Amino acid sequence: MPSTEAKLTRQQFNERFRLRECREQALVNCASCSFITGDITKKWEGTSQCTNPLRGRKVKILRPSWGDWNGATEMVCDAYQNRPLPSDVVPITFKEGVGALLNTQFRDCLHVDAKCPYVIEEQRLAKLGGVAKYNRKGEIAIVDITETVPGEVRSDACDMPCCESRLQFQISDPNTYRNRVGIHPNAHDPHRFVRNGITGHGNKSNMDYAEAEAFFGRVGEVASAVAGKGVHAQISAVSNYLYEKVNFLGSKPLSEATNPVFLWGIFHTLALPRYMDDLLKYGSLQDSTGTGADAWVCDERLFDTKKGLDAPLYQLRNIPEGIIPCIDSKGALRNVIRARNTFGECFMLHGILKPLEDGVLRSKGLTHFLDIRHANYHAHEHYWGESGVGFSATASFHEQ
Repeated sequence: MPSTEAKLTRQQFNERFRLRECREQALVNCASCSFITGDITKKWEGTSQCTNPLRGRKVKILRPSWGDWNGATEMVCDAYQNRPLPSDVVPITFKEGVGALLNTQFRDCLHVDAKCPYVIEEQRLAKLGGVAKYNRKGEIAIVDITETVPGEVRSDACDMPCCESRLQFQISDPNTYRNRVGIHPNAHDPHRFVRNGITGHGNKSNMDYAEAEAFFGRVGEVASAVAGKGVHAQISAVSNYLYEKVNFLGSKPLSEATNPVFLWGIFHTLALPRYMDDLLKYGSLQDSTGTGADAWVCDERLFDTKKGLDAPLYQLRNIPEGIIPCIDSKGALRNVIRARNTFGECFMLHGILKPLEDGVLRSKGLTHFLDIRHANYHAHEHYWGESGVGFSATASFHEQ
């Protein structure tokens, strides 16, 4: 029991333990805390009281700005203490390098402490067989967090001190709960670049080079099969055909990826040196890469796109991680560039990932290149297209 000198006034307690609105799932709130007394059912009479021994005296639990509104079911603080679990519940334990996602929180908010109030209440709900808001059952999913990077971006993370002190993440925008209750870090904090090398590669397919070549070679047949339905049907058919088998490229080492692959929206163009008079410049990238690749792309998870390059690409002794050279050996990308004077919003490259044999590029730290076989094209809100060896076409959405 704390001494009299250690006890806190209401203001001191609330400042130290962050009194705030509870998360909307409401499994953890003052009403379920072991320090609650009084009648939590009467909202207007303020009969619920907090008896935490750190307080100088017990206080009514009021919802801020609501006068005498009883806030027991809507408020929570960092000093929350769970009531004992049923005797037949074996408390969950976490091994090093694992975390938990809770079904009542839509498996979005990460927790890393077995004693976290949210984790304990999820176990209670699972045992009792009830449901939380939105008819969500109590379930705990254990996830591997051994490769998480301090400072990486997540959509949400637990705000209880036991977890929050170990979850050094940026919170993406928007995070409604954190913004509403004023907990940082939240979406108002400046976004900073953090190398995040933990994203695995897609695994829809695992083709050798010959199989991948044959796969892309059938694109023309897919388009021809629906030629009578118009160009929009052909583009859609090709898009669906590719989507079913092509693996998205993650941010783990390229040696772990399996073919065929595509560079999706998280990859950005650095340069298209062979086919455009006016190169797309990025940072201090200058008029020529001097490297012979048909396109250079960068992964925003591994390369700081806001900072750009410290020198022209061809002058760098070591090319930064996350930059990939692309070779247009079959003219798939060339077809798109020649069809339009400029690119619009984005294009995504599909192809076969291969080890580099070029000694100059390998000496700069590169290991693989993308041998382009297809390009998916989007320009502003009006153009959509697919361009490969056997089929190339663009169309306008609004003309469909």
